[in-house]
Amino acid sequence: MKTISLRMFNSIAVAAIVLMLAVIFSISFSSCKKEAKEKAENLCPVVAASAVPQVVKDSFAVKYPATTVITWFNKDSVAYCAYFVTSANVEKLAQFANNGSFIKEEIETHQEGEHEDSTGTGGKTTTDCECETHKEGD
Repeated sequence: MKTISLRMFNSIAVAAIVLMLAVIFSISFSSCKKEAKEKAENLCPVVAASAVPQVVKDSFAVKYPATTVITWFNKDSVAYCAYFVTSANVEKLAQFANNGSFIKEEIETHQEGEHEDSTGTGGKTTTDCECETHKEGD
């Protein structure tokens, strides 16, 4: 029968601990990536301007005269978001309820496509989907 020296035993123990830590780290990292992917998959659908209620388009035109909407989003069937660029070259999202009432405005901060909103809620509302203007990697 072969005996293992204490030094060899300690080396094996250290290697096993390092291996376990690597496995734990990789599992944690992959779950973070999964959460980010799930969040990114909950984007509000883009809709044609013809699908946006006229009262919403009229409210946008009153609040932002001489501004053209680049993209409209349907926000969980309870609101619409308009993505546009101001004359000062600032990218914004404006959210309007289906009845045309203004909800909030978000200013593009170019940080992972997130927006800074005018309500102080960090862009979070009671609805679930996110009006996102940029794809991953922009």
